[in-house]
Amino acid sequence: MKHLFPGHFKDNETDLKRAWKNSLFVFDANILLNLYRYSDETRKEFLRILDKIKDRVWLPNRAVEEYLSSRVDVITKQEKAYNDTIASIEGLKSNLDNTRQHPFVNSQVKKAADAAFDSLCEDLKKNKEVHTSRIFNDTIQEEIAQLFEKNVGEPYEKDRLEKIITEGEQRYKEKIPPGYKDASKFDGSEVFTEKCKKYGDLILWMQVIDKAISSKKGIILITDDKKEDWWLKSSGKTIGGQPELIKEFKDKANKPFHMYQADLFLKLATANLGEKVSEEMVEEIREVRRRDILESRRVKETQIKNDDETMLIEAYKRRRHKERDYVKQKANLLMKLKGLENDLAFFNKKKSLFIENMNLNEEANLFNDEYENLMKQYEDTKKSLSNLRIDYNRYRHMIKPVEWFQKQKLKSYDEEDD
Repeated sequence: MKHLFPGHFKDNETDLKRAWKNSLFVFDANILLNLYRYSDETRKEFLRILDKIKDRVWLPNRAVEEYLSSRVDVITKQEKAYNDTIASIEGLKSNLDNTRQHPFVNSQVKKAADAAFDSLCEDLKKNKEVHTSRIFNDTIQEEIAQLFEKNVGEPYEKDRLEKIITEGEQRYKEKIPPGYKDASKFDGSEVFTEKCKKYGDLILWMQVIDKAISSKKGIILITDDKKEDWWLKSSGKTIGGQPELIKEFKDKANKPFHMYQADLFLKLATANLGEKVSEEMVEEIREVRRRDILESRRVKETQIKNDDETMLIEAYKRRRHKERDYVKQKANLLMKLKGLENDLAFFNKKKSLFIENMNLNEEANLFNDEYENLMKQYEDTKKSLSNLRIDYNRYRHMIKPVEWFQKQKLKSYDEEDD
């Protein structure tokens, strides 16, 4: 059973230790980018541990591309985080400075609090300057480059990428991991580089498998990607790597495969590499990931709101057009009905004259045919007016409130981010 469903069974302790002793350690782009989000102490410790295993670390070419293309954006966002924190502290200090508002605050306590606030803001401003300078003088980038100098995979040729993209289209339709959660990215784009971004996870995955085959080694993949096309989840808890991924790796490379998020990788490094890792460091890494999830949710909520506003504006325009069309058609039909009613009244009067004069000749028969045709037009017009009202009322009730759309979209995003 285990060899048929390897993704559903954990390795025993002996196999796990063997994997940590012999496998290559492969890192995703998000692990490198998170180094910019860690404190100096945590980042140094993380890189120190990687340096201990530098003969067995490796970066897929796709991971390096994503890291380099996102590096400046991450630095800029961290600068904003510094600014927001400083503004919050200065705002709190300003509130405490209003003694009329806080007459109960002891002056000595207030003085100590002010000094602490000033010291904290000064320290944050210094750190912000150092962090921002990395846009042009990035010591973290240099450390990463030095650590992985000879341990980066070669890029795929264009024809290989095109084959992966073609395969990816079918995999995404069938929700075969990884990457199908990115199916909506750059959807419909014919730009080749954007197609590669859409299938970036799949390209990386193929590079990982190819590396295992060429090196004849197992792989330990470290990624902070949180999507369910990488991880098996249940009730908001991450159980382990997607079983489909593990089976595909075993089928193609026939080597051990494990995947961890950064915090679990460091905890296991204590037992398997003999490295001491503090619980504070592990907790900081978890907190960075939690903040990233919250920020991703905030961005998604903003996007949903913007999308819904655009959608509602377009729906409102369509509804107004429908209303104007309805009013116009209704007026025309009512006018036609009025004319037909007048014609029918005239024909009824004429019919009475025919009967009164007993003029039941061929002309009377023609009159009856014309009268029946007029009655048919009248009934058809009434039916058209009724159908118009039904269609309009059905259309009005099709437009749901914005809260309904937001709830449905956020529900799907919540399932993705759990």
